[in-house]
Amino acid sequence: MAGVGDDNETPPPSARSSLGDEELPRISISAAAPETVRGRRNALGVLLLLSFLTVARIAAPLWVGIAFGTMVAFVAQPTYRRLATRVGRPIAAALITVLAGVMTIVAGAFTIYVLTRELFALIARMQGTLNARSIEALVGEGGARLLSRFGIDRGEANARMSHELQKVAGYATEAATVLLQTTTGALLGLVIGLMTMYYVLLEWPRIPVHLERVLPLDPRHTRALVLEFRDVGRAAMVGTIATALLQGILAGIGYAFVRIGQPVTWALITAIASFLPVAGTFFVWVPIGMWLIIDGRIGAGTFILAYGFIVVVGFVDYVVRPRMVRGHGSTNPLLMLIALLGGLEVFGLAGLLVGPILVSLFLAIMRIYEREVGAA
Repeated sequence: MAGVGDDNETPPPSARSSLGDEELPRISISAAAPETVRGRRNALGVLLLLSFLTVARIAAPLWVGIAFGTMVAFVAQPTYRRLATRVGRPIAAALITVLAGVMTIVAGAFTIYVLTRELFALIARMQGTLNARSIEALVGEGGARLLSRFGIDRGEANARMSHELQKVAGYATEAATVLLQTTTGALLGLVIGLMTMYYVLLEWPRIPVHLERVLPLDPRHTRALVLEFRDVGRAAMVGTIATALLQGILAGIGYAFVRIGQPVTWALITAIASFLPVAGTFFVWVPIGMWLIIDGRIGAGTFILAYGFIVVVGFVDYVVRPRMVRGHGSTNPLLMLIALLGGLEVFGLAGLLVGPILVSLFLAIMRIYEREVGAA
């Protein structure tokens, strides 16, 4: 009787190569009913989905680096393609990845240096103001006179100021410590991001093909979603970083024009604040303008408020940014606001990129479904 161990039953090469252990009995290959094949395939699909969710959960602490590397790879794809025709794909991917790493390290080191230096300088000024215990040392003589006009006693204001400055000095010290401690985490994220960038550049032509084979969708729809993911990710990366840089530069020009102390530092802070959704740079130039007005420099303060509203926000957000993300600017502003705020809450800093991408993919799927239903 023929059995599992019968020498006459020789499994095909694919089955033999999957055994992995000569001590196990050979697998009997027999035709299965279509329902059985479909059930096994569905079970394998469920197993694949569960394993993917497990891997995604394991990689959750590295989402920022993975998202950063993927988006930078999408941005660098045109340059990579031109370079790959000359030096080959692996060398081109390595060269562009190294260049991106050097640029990121230089920008990050400059940011950390400036912010850390200013935080320690702020702590020193706070300590000097605490030692002076004078409201004039903080807000100037003009600000002190303004407080007197509102009937605020200077002695009470000095006591209150001393208490609040002690708290602010403590916060500044903690912020400087946290900034230095997060450098290690940022370096780890950078390493993950650069590795992700290298392999996305190298393997991108194969990724859509694999997805078209395994996803239970029409290959045309899978290809459309993959390209939508790439294009939206590229637009979000370019729009976010370029807008932040431009807003920082323009704000720095305004700060230098009215002769604010440390205009480069405030420009850098403005650029960082532009990553925050909704208000963004308002958190920087509005307090600066109000402070100048309180200090008696009414013209300078009014200029900063008008300049920030018209140039830093109006020109960049409503003229420059739409041109940078042309082709993806038709998305409803409310949906983009939800994507930014919700993405920031759920995914942290990576949500500023992941949120808009997920919303854009949802809209792309809805458009595909609408076309299919209309055709049916």
